[in-house]
Amino acid sequence: MTLPAGSELERLLERVEAKQSVDLFAAAPPDLAGREGVGLHRHGGALYLTASGHDHPMFNRVMAVGLGDGANGTGAAEAFLDQAAEHYREAGVRRWMVQLLPHMESEAFRAAAGERGINRLRGWAKHLGPSRADLPFRTDLRIVRVDDDLAGDERKRLGEAWARIAAESFGLPLTFVPWLEGLVGREGWCLYVAMDGDSPVATGALFLTEVAGERFAELNFAGTLPEHRGRGAQSALIARRVADAQSLGVRWIATETDEDVPDRPNPSYRNLERLGFPVVYVRANWGPPKPGE
Repeated sequence: MTLPAGSELERLLERVEAKQSVDLFAAAPPDLAGREGVGLHRHGGALYLTASGHDHPMFNRVMAVGLGDGANGTGAAEAFLDQAAEHYREAGVRRWMVQLLPHMESEAFRAAAGERGINRLRGWAKHLGPSRADLPFRTDLRIVRVDDDLAGDERKRLGEAWARIAAESFGLPLTFVPWLEGLVGREGWCLYVAMDGDSPVATGALFLTEVAGERFAELNFAGTLPEHRGRGAQSALIARRVADAQSLGVRWIATETDEDVPDRPNPSYRNLERLGFPVVYVRANWGPPKPGE
């Protein structure tokens, strides 16, 4: 398969990420989902991710806009924004965002957002690169895949550590740790830890899926404990995941980072570009200001 360009590439990669998000939310244990208000809804074809117990846009966002059969904002900006605001208001969420692919960010949308006090937030950069087995890295840490090759007790220990480090790195509440632990051994997910001796100090995950007849992978849940940063953990975790993806028949790997801007530089953005994963577009994020701003 030859990858498309422009808006068609944007839609293709949005479908890949949407499949990852759908599966992640499906992995939430029912009791936790009930307590934390975790759910996934579809309105007009768009995906509404909701976690009212964690008032943060990462888990409360509208994505896959423009991929469904219904009218989801591209030609009815006012109705779309009002629907999103009402959805999160009913969920009790103050901080949410709508994610638009670049070709959808129209003058009509910007005008409607401004009228409603909805601002453009820091965007998410979409990186894309080929799988390969020879990415350069330097680290004194050991990379371990948390899978069935480990003894049962060790698999459980590393799975719990993976979930705790990932939650801490992304500022997630500890109540979400059992949710993340549920990804251990889940079909389509490969989880990794960087080890300092016997201690896990960094995490990464690989999600595998197929879209339009092509196998894709997503890099996600990259986090390092603060006291172990600067030791090459993430470069080593990227290299291992990319090599594993290639061995599993994946040709293309995508991931997202916060966009790199002068007043808020992002080392992850630059690290991925250095390792051969350039930015192919920046997806706009729109949402209400933080409370108190």
